[in-house]
Amino acid sequence: MALLKLKDIGKIYVSEGNVAVGIRGVNLSFDRGEFVAVTGKSGSGKSTLLNVISGMDSYEEGELFIEGQTTSHYLQPDWENYRQQYISFIFQDYNIIESFTVLQNVELALMHIADPRQRRRRAMELIERVGLKAHVRHKGSRLSGGQKQRTVIARALAKDSPIILADEPTGNLDSATSKEIIDLLQEVSRDKLLIMVTHNFDQVEHCATRHVRIYDGAVEADTVIAQPRKPEGAPAPQVEKKTSAVKNGITLGLSIFKSRPRLSIFLCLLMLVGNLGIFFMTSAVSEAGSLFEDTTMFTPYEGRVVITKQNGEVISQEELTDLTSKIGATSNLHYDLLLDQGRYSSYFDGFFVRLEYTNVNSFSESDMIGRFPEAADEVFLSLPLGCQTYFGKDEILIDTITLERLPFRVVGIHYFIDNNQLGQVLFHPDGFRIATAAYSLLNSSNLNVNVEVKVPDSNRNMTFSFRDVYPFFNMPERSVYIASKEYDEAIRELKRKDPNVTPVTEIGLSASFHRYDNYGVSSSKSHSWVIPADYLTDKDPGTPAGSNRFMSYTDTMVDIDIAYTEIYDSYLAISADYLLELGEEFLAMSYRQASLFFADDKVAENAIEELRSLGYIAVISSEVYTPDPMETILDTLEALMMAFLWVTAIVFIAFFINLCSSRSLSAFKGDMAIMRSMGIPVKVIRIGMYVRMLLSLIPAYLLVTALSVYIFHTPHLNAQFSYLYPWQHALIFLGMLLLTARVTHKQIKKLFHQSVKKALKGGAEA
Repeated sequence: MALLKLKDIGKIYVSEGNVAVGIRGVNLSFDRGEFVAVTGKSGSGKSTLLNVISGMDSYEEGELFIEGQTTSHYLQPDWENYRQQYISFIFQDYNIIESFTVLQNVELALMHIADPRQRRRRAMELIERVGLKAHVRHKGSRLSGGQKQRTVIARALAKDSPIILADEPTGNLDSATSKEIIDLLQEVSRDKLLIMVTHNFDQVEHCATRHVRIYDGAVEADTVIAQPRKPEGAPAPQVEKKTSAVKNGITLGLSIFKSRPRLSIFLCLLMLVGNLGIFFMTSAVSEAGSLFEDTTMFTPYEGRVVITKQNGEVISQEELTDLTSKIGATSNLHYDLLLDQGRYSSYFDGFFVRLEYTNVNSFSESDMIGRFPEAADEVFLSLPLGCQTYFGKDEILIDTITLERLPFRVVGIHYFIDNNQLGQVLFHPDGFRIATAAYSLLNSSNLNVNVEVKVPDSNRNMTFSFRDVYPFFNMPERSVYIASKEYDEAIRELKRKDPNVTPVTEIGLSASFHRYDNYGVSSSKSHSWVIPADYLTDKDPGTPAGSNRFMSYTDTMVDIDIAYTEIYDSYLAISADYLLELGEEFLAMSYRQASLFFADDKVAENAIEELRSLGYIAVISSEVYTPDPMETILDTLEALMMAFLWVTAIVFIAFFINLCSSRSLSAFKGDMAIMRSMGIPVKVIRIGMYVRMLLSLIPAYLLVTALSVYIFHTPHLNAQFSYLYPWQHALIFLGMLLLTARVTHKQIKKLFHQSVKKALKGGAEA
């Protein structure tokens, strides 16, 4: 049975309405050991015959048999597999991959060998056999014509195909080199079928076993010159472990990536631009991701349970202390409103910092400046790293912060890089109580506080809003200071009348509040205080701290005219301890919530049922609730808008990358066609192209990741960009991966929409 048989083969070309016959009625049969020389005039159909035999061109008539099997039913994948198993092609214009070295070109045909060391060893043997050992590391672009042809022959030998097709292999070579190539072909074809198209039969007459002449697309003559050479003692074929398409694709992708360093660097830079674009866009819209996070009822602390009485009554401190012991809690906080309502926004040179109030010390002593609070007027700050520029790195630059109109001294700072988190203010327990009292009197939405000052021996009274009351730590205990031009004038007038008179002043505070019970019924309550005259002091505590501002703390006396005329019209200064007394007296009447703390959330959850059985409404602090529907709708719309902007950025970047990377397409078009002509499966080539783009993406992504680490660990930059979590970095990588896959898919479609023959003609190396 013949190795290859053509029966009435015909090939017809149709172009722009014109029909041309390539070959017609060809009947030929070939077997191993033959050296067939095919001659004929230019355009007679010689190359068409080889293209049909190789499967790079289809045939419209007849049948082609390979080892007795028909091929007329073959589809493109079948022809790819056919070329992989049976065909090695040697072209007149070499069709060597010029960006590959000699070694890489030969190894390309040895991808069926799984062991890379065995593959390398076999490639070196073949390169030495064709006399190119000294050029093994030279790229194809640096080789002479003869060296390129030797490389192609070594590549053909590497495939170990039973059929070698040579189309004018010496057409571009001088006579001496041509003779060397012919002798080499004769040597390597002893156990194979070699069909060689040539315009000079005299070159091969001494080694050809058969001469086929083509004229006008038909076989004019078929002359047997010598009997086919039978292989003598051919070694038994070795059973080699086959490699998978994925593994071969990865190997090919690595070779392609390394073969063109300048183009690979360009692609890496292109991917870097894309990654940077998505990184900055993701940072800009990252807040949208928090819109769908669980909304907790309270500020969550490990082991915290919030309680209130089911009947709506106020919880006394004695009752809370007894309950703490009875239920097995580790501690309690009677007035816990600052844990949930204390939010403080401060303006720093163009950005805001939000702070949470806490008296729960969960901070580590590592990586901190200073110490924890030891007095009522001291606080410890935990801040985003961006604040380091203002608060100091090695020492505290801003030593006072005003909270609830109280100037607290900053004695310690800790910085963290996740600027999506709120900063925290850790108070001393006494300082937290004072801040709570100040908050309850100064910021309560359902509380009205009025201050009335009666001027002694006068019918004139002054009324202050509690917004004009400022607490101070540096005042004498249980003292009040009145800063008012009207009050000063009244006192001076009084002393002009009687220099020895001792002014007596009454200050009355009245507070009223309203609340709603579990049934929505409103109730109100009022309370009044009278501050004794001996609480008054003539020591000016200094300029009151403006809300939401930082100030420099000082004990220096400030001129009274500047204090209340140029800065504040009038105000009432009150000592911090007295404010605490008044505030807690008010809270004892109105505040109905408290917190119990347990070892952890699990212990806290176990205690909730017991608390409920004792008549309390108990909720763990991490309990979530469903926000208002309108708020949810607005948040959803905002998130969708952010997502739209993010996707739009991805699309724009994809367009940009596709546009800029199209140059690389033409550079690889010819290479891909050569690989297809060698019978390398399309699947392997596709995987190789994807791997090439992935290799361009990985260093760009790693560089952007390293850049993000630098950004978020640099104070000034940390303040400019929202911190991205690992899942967001994974999202960036996934987005770029999908983008890269899409761009590569479009490029591959362009590469493979043509036949191999057409791609080879139009796919010259760039």
